[in-house]
Amino acid sequence: MLPTYDKNKRRKTFEALPKGAYVVKIMDAKEEPNKNNNGTHLTISFDIAEGEYSDFYARQYAANTSEDKKWSRDAVYMLGVPHDGCQSFVWDNWNTFFADLEDSNNGFVFVGDLRSLRGKVIGGKFHLEQSEYNGTIYDHTRLKWTCVADDVRNGKPGKMPSDKLITPSAPAPAPNDWVSIPDGVDDELPFA
Repeated sequence: MLPTYDKNKRRKTFEALPKGAYVVKIMDAKEEPNKNNNGTHLTISFDIAEGEYSDFYARQYAANTSEDKKWSRDAVYMLGVPHDGCQSFVWDNWNTFFADLEDSNNGFVFVGDLRSLRGKVIGGKFHLEQSEYNGTIYDHTRLKWTCVADDVRNGKPGKMPSDKLITPSAPAPAPNDWVSIPDGVDDELPFA
């Protein structure tokens, strides 16, 4: 016997966020260990704060009817926490993020309390990033760099990040039309 269905639980059409610059608001931030145990990073969840795509990820979350729904990984920014001996780009990203955050929120100064980040806005530059799972390539629009929120509002966010696309592997060579037949098997061939 076939199960019944509930037409109210049909799969929703997935809407992709176009790449570009957006003003985002921080929903939460927490410090977590890196996967390779060589330091920590801030896991910063966010949503689009203004414009046509305002509350984009909150709407996706609300529309998800699965029992194990989670905030979209596309709406999470990972910011490395600098430490002695880390690469200079980690410091550059750290300094840029907090300078952009303070310049985007009049009078705000970050003094180390991650709870103070909730509700703050910042400019975000999003690019297309692909991932592969079981041979299928998936497109994601992800926050790559930050900028000052007013730069986004004024349409001048600066240089945008390049896309991070997966290069398809080379196709397998076409099989030969001819097959090598070992000597002495003529009697076993049906067409000989």
